[in-house]
Amino acid sequence: MKHMVMVSNMTNNGTNILDGGYQDAAKLIMGQLLSNPLFSGGALLSIAGFLMYLINWAWSFGYGLFRQRFFTTLHLTNENMTYKWVIDHINQNSKWETQNLEVNTTLNQKETGASRLSHKLIPGLGSHYFYYKNRVIYFQRALERGEHAIVRNEQGTREQKIMESIVLSTFCGSPEFWKQFLDDASTAYLKALDKGLTIYACVSSMSWGVSGDLRNKRPLETVILDDGIAEKICADIETFNSSEKWYLDRGIPYRRGYLLYGPPGTGKSSFIAALASHFGYGIATLNLSCQNLYDSYLQTLINNTPPKTFLLLEDIDVAFKKRETGEKETQSSCAITLSGLLNAIDGIASAEKRILFMTTNFKENLDGALIRSGRVDLQIELGNYTPSMTKKMFQRFYEKNVSEEIVQEFCEASSKLEKPFSPAQLQKHLIVYKDSPKAAIENVHELQ
Repeated sequence: MKHMVMVSNMTNNGTNILDGGYQDAAKLIMGQLLSNPLFSGGALLSIAGFLMYLINWAWSFGYGLFRQRFFTTLHLTNENMTYKWVIDHINQNSKWETQNLEVNTTLNQKETGASRLSHKLIPGLGSHYFYYKNRVIYFQRALERGEHAIVRNEQGTREQKIMESIVLSTFCGSPEFWKQFLDDASTAYLKALDKGLTIYACVSSMSWGVSGDLRNKRPLETVILDDGIAEKICADIETFNSSEKWYLDRGIPYRRGYLLYGPPGTGKSSFIAALASHFGYGIATLNLSCQNLYDSYLQTLINNTPPKTFLLLEDIDVAFKKRETGEKETQSSCAITLSGLLNAIDGIASAEKRILFMTTNFKENLDGALIRSGRVDLQIELGNYTPSMTKKMFQRFYEKNVSEEIVQEFCEASSKLEKPFSPAQLQKHLIVYKDSPKAAIENVHELQ
């Protein structure tokens, strides 16, 4: 028993000696390290860096929570139609002028032939602050890294479009505030829409975009047609627009198609522009001869035309020629197929609530399947000028400056011409002699 106690005491004493040795060694090592200026300096820097990291993390976390709780943010990209309106709205209404600017330059050509550059300054890339309706708004405009979209210019060729975005933030805002802000930004443009005609073109394989500036609306009475033609199509469009429920109740696709055909220069496109102006529509024009337009893209574009627009397929005969019996379908220079166009116009996946206009100079070259009932509901021929149309055009050009005798004299002189003339030819002739109806009569032979 004593022997066991002695062994136990010896073991405990040995453990205490070892523990004391480890502690002394640790103190010695730490003392040596702390006495080393490189180690001590590095340790202090590490501790300071860690503390700064904690402070930065705490600040970022707290600021993020604060912004999430008390700030509202609006994100926009230049794919959104309101992007340009917002930029212009900020530029025109901000009470603070930014020093970071970007310039948009356009070349304007006057009727005299003189050219003039127009420069427009807008907020540049980077961060800005502006004051709007008693609020300070943080505004950041940036390029989307690595983001590009393939679009088509007005000539129909493909090009890359750089993607941009803007982020707008304000303290204690609300979704209603941003809705009002967007409404204010779009007001001026929407007012202009009421006064102008919007033309849409294909800007990418899958989307539409406004082509150039708004055009002046054309009064319907400025397009001189044979008696009853304008009234007939206007009545048909009015009936169609008021008959949606009738179509739906009977399971009939709510679509309407028109074909305008006739010689070149007979006013087909002008008449469509006047109809769009009369009914408050825009025009979405699609070039079927574009090399990069394929059947799947065509389906998407036709199904997603902008609201309240006429879909216009001009010179449809150029894209497709009439198939002869036994002849295989050819694409020529067109990347889409006739079957693809037919399916896009009235296939199972075709959109409804659409008004389609097609024009051609040579109706006889069109495939019968393209203009059958259901795809084209009304075919209207716009031909060369008749005596009654010539009289209306002459009277409209000179208004009250001519007597009935002069009008009759011009009509008789033009009726003696061997070849018929188109509205475009007569308009050109009258423009040349716009100040002298007598000269227009004397030189009527120039219409040939």
